[in-house]
Amino acid sequence: MSRSRHPDKDIEGLMREAEARGWTFTWRGRYPKGRCPCGLHQKTIHLTPGRAYVTNLAMWFRRLDCWKEKRR
Repeated sequence: MSRSRHPDKDIEGLMREAEARGWTFTWRGRYPKGRCPCGLHQKTIHLTPGRAYVTNLAMWFRRLDCWKEKRR
């Protein structure tokens, strides 16, 4: 793993799952930014999120077509 770990274990798990599906994460300033393999989607990840943020982030990833394509 070439990137720094996220301090929140739940978000770190989501980021690892995304990386397994081809996403790349780079730290831009204070926050990690993820880019999907198709190049159409990107997401900045917060460092100190609440529980609702983690749930919403997971749902955001799972709604993407490029996320679903990797499941097959």
